[in-house]
Amino acid sequence: MKTATYRLVGGGTVDVEYDETAPCTICGEPVKAASMGGVDICPSCDCGKCRYCGVDLPFVSFDREATLRKIRDHIQWHKTQMEANAKK
Repeated sequence: MKTATYRLVGGGTVDVEYDETAPCTICGEPVKAASMGGVDICPSCDCGKCRYCGVDLPFVSFDREATLRKIRDHIQWHKTQMEANAKK
């Protein structure tokens, strides 16, 4: 468990405890670090970028499930490539 400290607009701070191994609600990868969007979204997805290659991720469209599937397929492609390269 980790703790993220957020500054409140009106002053003060709030500490939020989170599990850094929990999946990001967008890409499904471990959150690892809190982002400005909170502890349920990884910093890469919060910035709209792939954590592996930095390409812009598609913004959520009318079909949220299709968008998430496209993002997760992209992430899975990277993981497959890394596994293939590790076997070489």
